[in-house]
Amino acid sequence: MNAPIDPTAPLEPDRPEPAADPPPEDPGHCGGRLRAPGDLIAAVPAMLGFMPVRSLVVTVLRADDESPGAAAVEVLTRMDLDNPGRSATGVLVERVAGICVRHRAVAALALVVDDRATEPHGRHAGVRARKHGDLVAALEHRLEADAVPLAGAWAVQAIGARLPWWTLSGPWSRGLQHDPATSLVTVRHVLDGRPLRGSRRELTDVLAVDPVARDATAAALDIAATAAARRLARLVRHGDPRAQLRFELCRVLRYLERVEAGARLTPAEMADLAVALRDPALRDIMYGLAPGPRADGAEVLWSQLARALPDPDRAEAAALLGYCAYARGDGPLAGVALDAALSSDPQHRMATLLELGLQTGMPPERLQRLADSGRETAADLGVRLGPESR
Repeated sequence: MNAPIDPTAPLEPDRPEPAADPPPEDPGHCGGRLRAPGDLIAAVPAMLGFMPVRSLVVTVLRADDESPGAAAVEVLTRMDLDNPGRSATGVLVERVAGICVRHRAVAALALVVDDRATEPHGRHAGVRARKHGDLVAALEHRLEADAVPLAGAWAVQAIGARLPWWTLSGPWSRGLQHDPATSLVTVRHVLDGRPLRGSRRELTDVLAVDPVARDATAAALDIAATAAARRLARLVRHGDPRAQLRFELCRVLRYLERVEAGARLTPAEMADLAVALRDPALRDIMYGLAPGPRADGAEVLWSQLARALPDPDRAEAAALLGYCAYARGDGPLAGVALDAALSSDPQHRMATLLELGLQTGMPPERLQRLADSGRETAADLGVRLGPESR
């Protein structure tokens, strides 16, 4: 999310409010910069990771070190419009203000996506214009307290090629959106291997519980726990306090190898993994798999477990998936995974910390120490998880 925005080419034209509707701005190509509202709106799905509906999307801008005089997208935050309320709106604007302060924002931009809205025409302000205007005004007022200008606010019914956009604050103007599929940011994300989902529902489906698999795995947990206790008793007799941890780590990595080869684990195998992840020391080592050459396989493994484990064991797998997604910059998937972890176990400490970092815009690079610690612990046990991919 580092597409530069050139402040020398205003995102909305400086023109007095016309007496009649102005002609829509033609959606042309903008080269390497986001120069118009149509550019920014088209890039939003790629930056979020999915197509937003009935949402308020706030884009936080920072100074672009590589392009003096330009601003770069630092982070996006999104809120559902269907349940804002005064309390939720206050939480949102405070969160945005906090992100702006932490990231030394130079400005913020707001986009309302609402299929119930209509474009203003003549003397008619448009359906839901007052509601959207009040929301933007509350955001603008709060940001002013931290000297962060709201540089633009727009509304659309939906995001798509040649669909209309219109302003919600400042000099009124309107235009047509560019094609999200050909957006500069979309192309960059595709080249980076980041998925673009059609909706947030596609994300939640990734972790939707499979009730049949969950019940089968739950039925196997007692047997898996008994087998683990017997292995521990045998290993303790060897007198090596690290033998059990090393043995269980190697077992988990063998399961990972099977998943990397395309296998789907059986309920008994997933129960075996669930019991292994109950050991905090082993679980913490697993964070060392991402980022790295085995991160993709680890995400598949944690996804399989998160769909098939009962609560609260499901929380460990979902939190590990959330960390993997967060570490590679997939904030939307990370958010859904961490929501699943906290739904399974509201007291899960790591999921709580990761979700806080996600909400406050902590960059993925700040998570590196957690992965390093996991790899170092594994190395002390004589097991190499693999170097970080750079």
